[in-house]
Amino acid sequence: MGNPEVFYWTSGFFYACSSLNQNNEGKLVKIGKFYGIGVGPGDPGLLTLRAVEVLCQVQVVFAATGARSHDCVSGSVVNAVAGCKAERVTLVFSMARDMEDRRQAWSDNAKQVVDVLQQGKDCAFVTIGDPLIYSTYTYLLRQVQELLPEVEVETIPGITSFQAVAARNNLPLVEDQATLGLIPAWTRESTRDSQFENADTLVLLKTYHHRQEILARLRESGFVGECIYASRVGLDDEMMVSGIDAIAQVPDTYLSLIIAKRKPER
Repeated sequence: MGNPEVFYWTSGFFYACSSLNQNNEGKLVKIGKFYGIGVGPGDPGLLTLRAVEVLCQVQVVFAATGARSHDCVSGSVVNAVAGCKAERVTLVFSMARDMEDRRQAWSDNAKQVVDVLQQGKDCAFVTIGDPLIYSTYTYLLRQVQELLPEVEVETIPGITSFQAVAARNNLPLVEDQATLGLIPAWTRESTRDSQFENADTLVLLKTYHHRQEILARLRESGFVGECIYASRVGLDDEMMVSGIDAIAQVPDTYLSLIIAKRKPER
């Protein structure tokens, strides 16, 4: 059943509210608010004040995991927030190459979120890093808004893994008129990205499939400045290594990145 526009009387005025839904008992309830929260790279100490505030207010927190993974970094960060009493729900997302499988997972998970919102509960979807940078949240958000166009949404930014790595190493990402390139590096095609030729600093995310090719491309493209590899940033098994030759020798993992500077620091 659709959401009717209902007029309320309060303080001597009528006002219209379309963000109402009829529950199973036939009563009108206000639709909950949906939050997308970036929880940072994995260290709870890097949560923003706004993120903590909302996590302590919502009734339900959704976190993502893969079909073959039991590792839910974003959920672990939420568990460290002492004041968060919300129900925890894990959503399983497909990482298959078949886009139909992925779309089905987005749709199924969005329906779970919408079901909670239609009960009048505020809920949050938490994601590592920032919710609008290569995040599952963006796909989920579109589906939720298609199913429930009137839902109120607030997206709360988070600290990215590459910002955390740069800060840990006191490494300026860009200065003056320098340019920053951001490349999703999990496909072989990423090594042919034009940013290898044009950017002054490159950030390559999820280098686990083609790292040796990426390192060779960095050499060919003249990146002779600082080069840092980091994996599982902010977690207990975090690793950081500097220098292309040293990076080539360490094992790679899914949550990995490389920051490369074209020129040495002055």
